[in-house]
Amino acid sequence: MALTKKEFSVRDLVIDDEYGTIDSNATIQAAAKKMKELGVPDLVVVEGEAQKVLGVIADFDIVQNVVAEGSDANTEKVISTMYKITPVTLDTLVTEAFTRMRNLNVNVVPVIENEKLIGVCTIHDCWSFIPDQNVDEIGLIPVRNTRVAEFWFASVCAILAFTLGILLPLAGIFGYFTGNQLDLMSLLGIGPVGGKVTFHLFEARGVGIIVPFLDLFAKNGAIWLVIDIFSILMLIFGIIGLFSIVYASFSDTRSLQTGWIIRTVIPGLAVFFMAFEWILFGIAFAITTPQPDIAIDVIGLVMSIFSMVLLLLAINRDYIFREKETPKVAASEVSG
Repeated sequence: MALTKKEFSVRDLVIDDEYGTIDSNATIQAAAKKMKELGVPDLVVVEGEAQKVLGVIADFDIVQNVVAEGSDANTEKVISTMYKITPVTLDTLVTEAFTRMRNLNVNVVPVIENEKLIGVCTIHDCWSFIPDQNVDEIGLIPVRNTRVAEFWFASVCAILAFTLGILLPLAGIFGYFTGNQLDLMSLLGIGPVGGKVTFHLFEARGVGIIVPFLDLFAKNGAIWLVIDIFSILMLIFGIIGLFSIVYASFSDTRSLQTGWIIRTVIPGLAVFFMAFEWILFGIAFAITTPQPDIAIDVIGLVMSIFSMVLLLLAINRDYIFREKETPKVAASEVSG
């Protein structure tokens, strides 16, 4: 990693001039054969006698866009499968070339000079020449590598939140509200048995009884169907939110860009459904006639709040850690 604040350009890189080209009108089969002959995973796509650079085709593009789609490699053209990326010049800043490849999630960008192709550079070539001047100064806890710390922190928070806020209520370990069976006979539609009843994600459970919310919907109105639907949505967005947090934080460690929907919206919806589930239960018991004697499951409430806080911390992981200050090395010492 560079130790000065100098902005490097592509000409400072070692440009790979051992590359292959393929005409944009060539077939995918021809491109695959040429990749095999040259032993390379990418080919620069050019057009016509002028050899105008249009983009790059990679072996991954062939697998994903041709093989996986069941297209005919003998007739499918390279131009329909390649990825379009604006070439860089020798004077293009390394940071710009890196950003261009990162935004497309690709590894190679063509390098041109006087409109002629002179080679390619990879995202790995650029990495070591990006100035180390964007120090992460936002956060509370100083660490040496903020992105790795954020990945592990976000992953652990998301897994704990999903387990405590969704899996355990689903398994019946704790719930949302509790009451005595004798006080809930009218609501549950059961005889006098006695004992405690706890309302979980999809059913009410007590000693020797399990009453699904769909049964309560038939007896007590649409609010219980709404609770069932929101429970399903909470479970779905809890799973998706868990994976989106892990994926986004892992992508940060690889300097890959992820959208705000994956980073914020999806896990944020998981938090919303967790909170709204409590509101729906409160509405259901408030409109029940006669109104039952019901109490909040304290453990369930604490676990839900804790889970929502964990998800919010995972979403806002950028504000948890900051880069630890390290002694600066003089440029003269580096060159020496």
